[in-house]
Amino acid sequence: MALELLNFGDSWLPMTIGGGAVALLAGVLFLRRGKKFVPPQARNGPRRPGVVYLCQFPRSAVGPNMSPFCLKLEIFLRMNKIPHEVVSTRQRGPKDKSPYIIYNEEVIDDSAFIVEFLMKEFKLTMDDHLSSVQRAIGRAAVQMTEQGTYWTVVHHRWVLTIDQLPYLFAPRPPLILRLILRYLVAPDVKKALHGQGMGRHSVAQISHIACENLRSLSVLLGDKEFFLEGDTPSSYDAAIFAALAVIVWQTPGSAHETFIKTEATNLQRYCDRIRHLWFSDWDELCAK
Repeated sequence: MALELLNFGDSWLPMTIGGGAVALLAGVLFLRRGKKFVPPQARNGPRRPGVVYLCQFPRSAVGPNMSPFCLKLEIFLRMNKIPHEVVSTRQRGPKDKSPYIIYNEEVIDDSAFIVEFLMKEFKLTMDDHLSSVQRAIGRAAVQMTEQGTYWTVVHHRWVLTIDQLPYLFAPRPPLILRLILRYLVAPDVKKALHGQGMGRHSVAQISHIACENLRSLSVLLGDKEFFLEGDTPSSYDAAIFAALAVIVWQTPGSAHETFIKTEATNLQRYCDRIRHLWFSDWDELCAK
């Protein structure tokens, strides 16, 4: 099914450019057959013990990744200086999701479980300064962002601006990509949106949901450097930044982007700050 090309959770937008139209179409057909999971090869030889191999969708034309879940894990690894290597692949994990990691030959998928695993495995202390109340607020904010705002972005990209979407994959998207996205993938996205519930609302109502969620995040952030605890980042910042970055730099012309630039400017400053600290090579990572 074309639905397998999408992420309804962590498997968002695996299709890539490169290799020509034939390779792209072959990749689509491969994904639809549902092959048994085989871990992808590391970029620089055999996998090394103690290194996290982040397997995720290839780079996009407008950012390190179009998936907020991939972006979330990559910045989390950078924030904590965990030895890692990014493996660009269309191969999804055992749960048919992406991203996933391979660590000491163990495969873990789903970004939330991966963060929990890494926190324990590397004995990370980045959340130790938070109270139980702050942790509860952080979890609620992440759930609102990943389970609510995320779907409003999906609606904007795949329903409202489907003709513009291919240009987020590549500066000069081939015709075959445009046809696949519009006629093979988009119809299943609309079905998923309807099943999830977001697609049952009007465009105005979906925009309202998105903007009110962003307003809540803006209020929560206030004039702090990071969410929850002033000048000290936490794991929740990785998830929230990733979701916001997809809006700020990868969802042009959306109600989301307009709201941030006009009514929630602290979220724009927040994104700029984190990008400067941990993604200073953002432009270099974009697919050419």
